[in-house]
Formats: sequence, structure tokens, C-alpha cells
Amino acid sequence: MRKITIEMACSINGLIATEDGNEDFLSNRGWEIMLEFLKEQDVLIWGRKTWDNIVSWGEEYLKDLQNINMIILSRNHEIQNNFANVQFCDSVESCLELCQKLNYEKIFISGGASINNAFMEKGMVDEIILNYNPFVLNKGIPLFQGNYFENRLQLKEVVKEQDGIVQVHYRVEN
Repeated sequence: MRKITIEMACSINGLIATEDGNEDFLSNRGWEIMLEFLKEQDVLIWGRKTWDNIVSWGEEYLKDLQNINMIILSRNHEIQNNFANVQFCDSVESCLELCQKLNYEKIFISGGASINNAFMEKGMVDEIILNYNPFVLNKGIPLFQGNYFENRLQLKEVVKEQDGIVQVHYRVEN
């Protein structure tokens, strides 16, 4: 049975980056948390902007991802792919078709705002895990950005993490 989880690091007021996409305010512990979760997942789905950011961070971060199946959701068909574990899709539906074809049942989404929104508005997300960093931004990129949707969430768990991070697990009620 397919399970889709969104996991994101954010400020305490739900922003995932500054207006220009900078994430320097987020603790490196968020990266470590994501990698820990990915040990139990079949595939990681990112948007192109998130993927471009990760690539720009350098080899150390890419090395962390070398054994993780990844799908990048992008409408740009001219992206260079030099990674055997990375595939590209141009829609939520094509991502899910690819996941089904490759028997990926545990689907992990970790950014960005448009990708999070696209899966939520289609009612496909089962769980949301937020890692609230002790930082406030008054402007920036929100967790969700795109067409309108609303969902009720049920609190599952709260974890006090390192570096002042509070991790909150929610089940999405569809």
C-alpha cells in the first residue's frame, strides 16, 4: 500500500527559505534528520529548484544521496542528469506512475513549496513531518505554495530534537 510523506525543515512560522531561496538559517541537523528518514523510504521526490540547490551545495551532500532513489519533478526537459539514481518526471501523475512501475510504495517528499502543494491539493499525502527550527523570518517561501487546498491534520507525535528543533508529526485526514 502506497504511503506518501512530506518532511520539511522550516522556521517556527512555517517558512522553508528566504525570498531568494536561501536556507542558511536552517540547522544542518535537518539534513541529518532527512537522511535518517530516507533509510526507511523507497524514493525521495524533490522539485527542480530544491534539486538545483542541493547540487550547488557540493559533492559532500551529493555523496550522502548516492544510494537513495530520487525523482525530480520538473517541466524542464533539458536538465542534465549525470546520476544513475535520479530520474525526472514532469507531473505528479507521471511521478506516481513511475513509482508504481518501480514498486516504490514509501514515497518521501522534501521540497519545495510547489511540489508539497501539488501533492497536497490532490489529496495524496498521508503524513507531514515538520522540523521547526528556532528562527523567525517575516518574509520567505512558505511550506505550501500554489492552488488552494485545505486539510485537517491529526497530531501523532512531537519530538524535541537537537539544535532546538521541534519535530511535529501529523497524519493528514483526507
